[in-house]
Amino acid sequence: MIEKINFRDQVKELLLKKMRQGIINPEKSISLASLARELDVSVTPIREALTQLQTSGIVEAIPNRGFFIPELNSSEAENLYELVVSLESLAIRNSPFSDKIIRKLEVSNRVFKNAKDEIQRINADIDFHNVLTSNYKNPTALKILADLKTRIFFYEVEFMSKTENYSNSDTEHEQIIDHIKNNNLEKACEVLKDNWIKVLKLQ
Repeated sequence: MIEKINFRDQVKELLLKKMRQGIINPEKSISLASLARELDVSVTPIREALTQLQTSGIVEAIPNRGFFIPELNSSEAENLYELVVSLESLAIRNSPFSDKIIRKLEVSNRVFKNAKDEIQRINADIDFHNVLTSNYKNPTALKILADLKTRIFFYEVEFMSKTENYSNSDTEHEQIIDHIKNNNLEKACEVLKDNWIKVLKLQ
Protein backbone atom coordinates (compact mmCIF):
# COMPACT_ATOMS: atom_id res chain seq x y z
CA MET A 1 0.00 0.00 0.00
CA ILE A 2 1.24 3.55 -0.67
CA GLU A 3 0.67 6.69 1.37
CA LYS A 4 -2.46 8.55 0.38
CA ILE A 5 -0.62 11.72 -0.67
CA ASN A 6 0.59 12.72 -4.13
CA PHE A 7 -1.18 9.67 -5.53
CA ARG A 8 -0.39 10.40 -9.17
CA ASP A 9 3.36 10.83 -8.63
CA GLN A 10 3.59 7.80 -6.36
CA VAL A 11 1.69 5.65 -8.83
CA LYS A 12 3.94 6.88 -11.65
CA GLU A 13 7.07 5.94 -9.71
CA LEU A 14 5.62 2.54 -8.85
CA LEU A 15 4.77 1.88 -12.50
CA LEU A 16 8.30 2.83 -13.57
CA LYS A 17 9.70 0.54 -10.88
CA LYS A 18 7.54 -2.35 -12.12
CA MET A 19 8.81 -1.75 -15.64
CA ARG A 20 12.43 -1.82 -14.50
CA GLN A 21 11.74 -5.02 -12.58
CA GLY A 22 10.37 -6.66 -15.71
CA ILE A 23 6.89 -7.01 -14.20
CA ILE A 24 5.17 -4.83 -16.83
CA ASN A 25 6.08 -5.95 -20.34
CA PRO A 26 5.47 -4.68 -23.90
CA GLU A 27 2.13 -5.42 -25.56
CA LYS A 28 0.56 -6.40 -22.24
CA SER A 29 -2.43 -4.40 -21.01
CA ILE A 30 -1.97 -2.42 -17.79
CA SER A 31 -4.98 -3.12 -15.61
CA LEU A 32 -6.22 -0.01 -13.83
CA ALA A 33 -8.59 -2.04 -11.67
CA SER A 34 -5.83 -4.42 -10.59
CA LEU A 35 -3.49 -1.56 -9.72
CA ALA A 36 -6.27 0.22 -7.82
CA ARG A 37 -6.78 -2.89 -5.67
CA GLU A 38 -3.06 -3.38 -5.16
CA LEU A 39 -2.43 0.23 -4.12
CA ASP A 40 -5.74 0.79 -2.37
CA VAL A 41 -6.47 3.96 -4.37
CA SER A 42 -9.06 4.93 -6.92
CA VAL A 43 -8.39 4.53 -10.64
CA THR A 44 -8.18 8.32 -11.08
CA PRO A 45 -4.54 8.83 -9.95
CA ILE A 46 -3.58 5.68 -11.86
CA ARG A 47 -5.11 7.04 -15.04
CA GLU A 48 -3.39 10.40 -14.42
CA ALA A 49 -0.02 8.68 -13.95
CA LEU A 50 -0.47 6.62 -17.10
CA THR A 51 -1.44 9.74 -19.04
CA GLN A 52 1.84 11.35 -17.97
CA LEU A 53 3.74 8.26 -19.07
CA GLN A 54 1.86 8.38 -22.37
CA THR A 55 3.05 11.96 -22.90
CA SER A 56 6.61 10.72 -22.41
CA GLY A 57 6.10 7.94 -24.94
CA ILE A 58 6.51 5.18 -22.36
CA VAL A 59 2.95 3.85 -22.62
CA GLU A 60 0.22 4.24 -25.21
CA ALA A 61 -3.55 4.41 -24.91
CA ILE A 62 -5.62 2.33 -27.31
CA PRO A 63 -9.32 3.26 -27.46
CA ASN A 64 -11.58 0.67 -25.84
CA ARG A 65 -8.55 -1.44 -24.85
CA GLY A 66 -6.67 0.63 -22.26
CA PHE A 67 -3.01 1.37 -21.68
CA PHE A 68 -0.14 -0.70 -23.04
CA ILE A 69 3.64 -0.69 -23.25
CA PRO A 70 4.12 -0.06 -27.00
CA GLU A 71 5.40 -2.87 -29.20
CA LEU A 72 9.12 -2.74 -29.94
CA ASN A 73 10.28 -1.86 -33.44
CA SER A 74 13.61 -1.19 -35.13
CA SER A 75 12.69 2.31 -36.34
CA GLU A 76 11.90 3.51 -32.83
CA ALA A 77 15.06 1.84 -31.50
CA GLU A 78 17.22 3.81 -33.93
CA ASN A 79 15.58 7.06 -32.86
CA LEU A 80 15.85 6.31 -29.16
CA TYR A 81 19.49 5.28 -29.17
CA GLU A 82 20.50 8.19 -31.40
CA LEU A 83 18.91 10.64 -28.96
CA VAL A 84 20.45 9.01 -25.89
CA VAL A 85 23.92 9.03 -27.46
CA SER A 86 23.56 12.70 -28.41
CA LEU A 87 22.30 13.82 -25.01
CA GLU A 88 24.77 11.75 -22.99
CA SER A 89 27.67 12.95 -25.15
CA LEU A 90 26.53 16.53 -24.64
CA ALA A 91 26.37 15.90 -20.89
CA ILE A 92 29.86 14.38 -20.78
CA ARG A 93 31.39 17.28 -22.69
CA ASN A 94 29.78 19.80 -20.33
CA SER A 95 30.22 18.09 -16.95
CA PRO A 96 32.99 18.28 -14.37
CA PHE A 97 34.32 14.85 -13.37
CA SER A 98 35.63 14.94 -9.82
CA ASP A 99 37.41 12.06 -8.11
CA LYS A 100 34.14 11.41 -6.29
CA ILE A 101 32.20 10.93 -9.53
CA ILE A 102 34.92 8.70 -10.96
CA ARG A 103 34.75 6.52 -7.84
CA LYS A 104 30.97 6.32 -8.24
CA LEU A 105 31.43 5.21 -11.84
CA GLU A 106 33.86 2.50 -10.74
CA VAL A 107 31.44 1.31 -8.05
CA SER A 108 28.57 1.30 -10.56
CA ASN A 109 30.61 -0.77 -12.97
CA ARG A 110 31.45 -3.30 -10.25
CA VAL A 111 27.73 -3.62 -9.51
CA PHE A 112 27.19 -4.18 -13.23
CA LYS A 113 29.92 -6.83 -13.40
CA ASN A 114 28.48 -8.67 -10.39
CA ALA A 115 24.84 -8.57 -11.48
CA LYS A 116 23.19 -11.96 -11.07
CA ASP A 117 20.54 -11.87 -13.76
CA GLU A 118 19.35 -10.06 -16.85
CA ILE A 119 17.16 -7.48 -15.11
CA GLN A 120 19.87 -6.62 -12.59
CA ARG A 121 22.40 -6.17 -15.40
CA ILE A 122 20.11 -3.85 -17.34
CA ASN A 123 19.34 -1.71 -14.31
CA ALA A 124 23.02 -1.62 -13.30
CA ASP A 125 23.93 -0.54 -16.84
CA ILE A 126 21.35 2.24 -16.78
CA ASP A 127 22.55 3.31 -13.32
CA PHE A 128 26.13 3.52 -14.64
CA HIS A 129 24.98 5.86 -17.41
CA ASN A 130 22.96 7.89 -14.91
CA VAL A 131 26.09 8.46 -12.81
CA LEU A 132 27.94 9.40 -15.98
CA THR A 133 25.56 12.30 -16.59
CA SER A 134 24.74 13.16 -12.98
CA ASN A 135 26.85 16.36 -12.88
CA TYR A 136 25.26 17.84 -16.00
CA LYS A 137 23.52 21.08 -14.99
CA ASN A 138 20.59 20.78 -17.38
CA PRO A 139 17.56 19.30 -15.60
CA THR A 140 15.44 19.39 -18.76
CA ALA A 141 17.93 17.22 -20.65
CA LEU A 142 18.23 14.84 -17.70
CA LYS A 143 14.45 14.48 -17.54
CA ILE A 144 14.32 13.65 -21.24
CA LEU A 145 17.13 11.13 -20.77
CA ALA A 146 15.28 9.46 -17.92
CA ASP A 147 12.17 9.01 -20.08
CA LEU A 148 14.20 7.72 -23.03
CA LYS A 149 16.01 5.18 -20.85
CA THR A 150 12.75 3.90 -19.42
CA ARG A 151 11.64 3.05 -22.93
CA ILE A 152 15.08 1.75 -23.90
CA PHE A 153 14.93 -0.69 -20.98
CA PHE A 154 12.72 -2.99 -23.05
CA TYR A 155 15.23 -3.06 -25.91
CA GLU A 156 18.04 -3.73 -23.46
CA VAL A 157 16.28 -6.90 -22.25
CA GLU A 158 17.06 -8.56 -25.55
CA PHE A 159 20.59 -7.19 -25.62
CA MET A 160 21.56 -8.21 -22.10
CA SER A 161 20.24 -11.73 -22.50
CA LYS A 162 23.37 -12.40 -24.58
CA THR A 163 26.28 -12.99 -22.18
CA GLU A 164 28.96 -11.98 -24.68
CA ASN A 165 27.44 -8.51 -24.88
CA TYR A 166 27.38 -8.32 -21.10
CA SER A 167 31.17 -8.76 -20.95
CA ASN A 168 31.73 -6.32 -23.82
CA SER A 169 29.73 -3.64 -22.02
CA ASP A 170 31.82 -4.22 -18.91
CA THR A 171 35.00 -3.50 -20.92
CA GLU A 172 33.49 -0.44 -22.57
CA HIS A 173 32.50 1.00 -19.19
CA GLU A 174 36.11 0.64 -18.06
CA GLN A 175 37.32 2.38 -21.21
CA ILE A 176 34.93 5.28 -20.63
CA ILE A 177 36.21 5.67 -17.07
CA ASP A 178 39.85 5.56 -18.21
CA HIS A 179 39.27 8.23 -20.86
CA ILE A 180 37.54 10.45 -18.30
CA LYS A 181 40.45 9.99 -15.89
CA ASN A 182 42.78 11.12 -18.69
CA ASN A 183 40.50 14.07 -19.44
CA ASN A 184 39.92 12.77 -22.94
CA LEU A 185 36.19 13.38 -23.10
CA GLU A 186 35.97 13.02 -26.87
CA LYS A 187 37.35 9.47 -26.66
CA ALA A 188 34.92 8.75 -23.82
CA CYS A 189 32.08 9.88 -26.09
CA GLU A 190 33.30 7.63 -28.90
CA VAL A 191 33.24 4.58 -26.63
CA LEU A 192 29.89 5.68 -25.24
CA LYS A 193 28.45 5.73 -28.76
CA ASP A 194 29.73 2.22 -29.45
CA ASN A 195 28.34 1.07 -26.10
CA TRP A 196 24.82 2.20 -26.99
CA ILE A 197 24.62 1.85 -30.77
CA LYS A 198 25.73 -1.79 -30.99
CA VAL A 199 22.38 -2.75 -29.45
CA LEU A 200 20.74 -1.76 -32.73
CA LYS A 201 22.60 -4.54 -34.52
CA LEU A 202 20.76 -7.07 -32.37
CA GLN A 203 17.27 -5.85 -33.17
